[in-house]
Amino acid sequence: MKFIFFLAFLSINVFGVSDVADIKNNVGWDEKYGQMLDVNSILISQTGQETTFDNVLSDDNPTVLVLAYYSCPKMCSFILDGVSEVVAASEMRPGVDYNLVTLSFNQSDTPELSQNYYDKFANNLSNDESWSFYTSDEESIQKITSSVGFKFQPDGDEFAHPAGIIILTSERVVSRYLSGVIYDPRDFKLALLEASEGTTGKVSLTDKVLLYCFDFDPVGKRYALKALNVMKLGGAITLIAIIIMMGILWLKKSKGDT
Repeated sequence: MKFIFFLAFLSINVFGVSDVADIKNNVGWDEKYGQMLDVNSILISQTGQETTFDNVLSDDNPTVLVLAYYSCPKMCSFILDGVSEVVAASEMRPGVDYNLVTLSFNQSDTPELSQNYYDKFANNLSNDESWSFYTSDEESIQKITSSVGFKFQPDGDEFAHPAGIIILTSERVVSRYLSGVIYDPRDFKLALLEASEGTTGKVSLTDKVLLYCFDFDPVGKRYALKALNVMKLGGAITLIAIIIMMGILWLKKSKGDT
């Protein structure tokens, strides 16, 4: 129901921009896989403390970066609700297995506004989990959004902008984009595992199999089965089963001979 409402809303507002040509040329994702972030940019926390983007990122775990502005009357609420829902549905935990960071791209947003969103979303997390909300100045915002390929533009008192989240590696590079306002928990988990090369948290054998069997489809914008790898895996399992069965039969025969 939320998705239907969002589509209806989007069709009426068209990102809040009257010129469709502007949307095509100036709003959207310019995907920059492998691009290094501008980590020296200044961020301001919801408590008003100033830091650098580099200090916000982890040296051990990937980061989920959400670009949304807090005074947004429209799409940003859908984005943040979607992130909150996939976080709740995922077995991977923010602040433990990955960083979860929201940055406003509206230079007029204040720490007081980010605190309101922190209170709304971070309070739903457990004590050892975390979700940070930041604001910044115009120069830092432009550097960060440009380095991740996030194209937006002002439209009156609002902004036209794409919807989605960005997955960053611990090396500060772009690993994956998940577009839209609703995020599949499996895609979310695979993107995080992919960004960390299978080292996020305690990766089970099942997670490693998932990484082997699924690959990101750039057309469908989601993870899809890799048929060849599935067949290889199936063949390996079959071969192991045959070897085990032969071993059991040999043992039985050996006992019978004695």
